[in-house]
Amino acid sequence: MGPTLDELDRRLVGALHLAPRATWDDLAAILTADASTLKRRFDRLAEAGLCRVIGQIGWGMHSTAMPVHLFVDISGETPLAVLDRLGALPHLQYLAQVSGDYPVYATVHAPSEQATSEVLDSVYAQPGIRRVITLPSLRTLRRGAGWDPRLLTERERRNLLTVAGPTVEDVAAAVPPDRALNEAERTVMSMLQQDGRASAAGIARTAGLATSTAHRMVRRMLDEGWVKPRFEVVSEWLGFLTTFVLRLRVPPGSTADVMRPLADLPQTRLVAHVAGDTSVLCMGLVAGRTALAAFIDDELARIEGIDTVGIDVVLTERRRYWVDRDSVTGIGRFHAPPLLPAPA
Repeated sequence: MGPTLDELDRRLVGALHLAPRATWDDLAAILTADASTLKRRFDRLAEAGLCRVIGQIGWGMHSTAMPVHLFVDISGETPLAVLDRLGALPHLQYLAQVSGDYPVYATVHAPSEQATSEVLDSVYAQPGIRRVITLPSLRTLRRGAGWDPRLLTERERRNLLTVAGPTVEDVAAAVPPDRALNEAERTVMSMLQQDGRASAAGIARTAGLATSTAHRMVRRMLDEGWVKPRFEVVSEWLGFLTTFVLRLRVPPGSTADVMRPLADLPQTRLVAHVAGDTSVLCMGLVAGRTALAAFIDDELARIEGIDTVGIDVVLTERRRYWVDRDSVTGIGRFHAPPLLPAPA
């Protein structure tokens, strides 16, 4: 059972989704609340494991490869036992038990194609795994960082987006620096990964840098999209009780026409073009299974170009974007992807 959230708690969560680094004063002005009250509430929710602000680094900073989505068939073991073992492997970005013929769904995002091959080899070697369907990602149109729980008015949302300022929407496409990061920059980036709200002054004290130097580094990393603050939350505690996975088959030439309207729907968190017997992989959140039925019949059915649909319901979500989580105990460890090593 999660913490009890009142209306101000929910609006604060909605605001931080849109502007994870907004100052307490800016948030207070938009939400018509006291800044110190908002900070206390955020601290309480974070301590309860409801939420955390991390830093999502550009893919080029930690990988030269694209993610691979896995659907795992099991024999002679339980899905939860397999999930526990997979959770000990490196480079597992997402882990969940799902409904359907393949009861475990995972995403691997390793530093290179060779590392991806090694992780997949380790997955196949795990006891109880009978078969694995691999769906390499080709292009991702929507990512979880862009999901909005829609807990605010349209006016509040517009004001918060103004406060958040211009951002690199596609952090995966953010251009890495044209040189190797120096030691101080790598330290600052790693600190922003762990705390997406970390101040330049706090980073300077911890890293032993001049405040002006830390401020300049932080500003550049955020402005150029090397790091994008990302608000992580236990969505079940907000009332989003059902996470779903769609596997869509789409004729060649129609993929973009299917992905665009999918990405525009408020229920979706991930929309990716993948290789394999599935053309488009989509993940989303709704209030419950009745809402999922309505989404399928009222929203998905309107999108032209879909040949077939496979639908799985997430039963247990163990990890999302490298963050361990539990619907009872809340947010856990952040397995932050390490930065690629500096060239010799």
